[in-house]
Amino acid sequence: MPSVVCERIEKIYDRLLQRALMKEVVYMEKQREELKRKKVKNTKAYNLFKRLTEFKAETLRFMSDFTIPFDNNGSERDVRMAKLKQKISGCFRSADGGSMFARIRSYLSSARKQGMDIYQSLHRAVRNYCNMPLLSAE
Repeated sequence: MPSVVCERIEKIYDRLLQRALMKEVVYMEKQREELKRKKVKNTKAYNLFKRLTEFKAETLRFMSDFTIPFDNNGSERDVRMAKLKQKISGCFRSADGGSMFARIRSYLSSARKQGMDIYQSLHRAVRNYCNMPLLSAE
């Protein structure tokens, strides 16, 4: 991405965050006055804006490193199955069961992301072929 475009996006990002942060500060000040307290609890929005400001480089990394996806849909997809199973069953029968389910799902997700065949990955995990690492570290 051209540096001019990156700089423009960063300026817009900074300006939007600063504006939003100031609105939250005004809102919290109003809350402080209404409640007649020296301090009030930070709002969720304020905490979010602070984190987005603090972790600006990480938030905008997708502009400089094109291997990083723009969204986190992959991560959300990984969690969705566990939440669905929990919703249908009501819960996992034990912490060990939930832990095993999460470990298997994580392994399959990693295998899929590395372009490996899911069935072969499961077969290899069950056999633990030659005690070698189950997934490549490439």
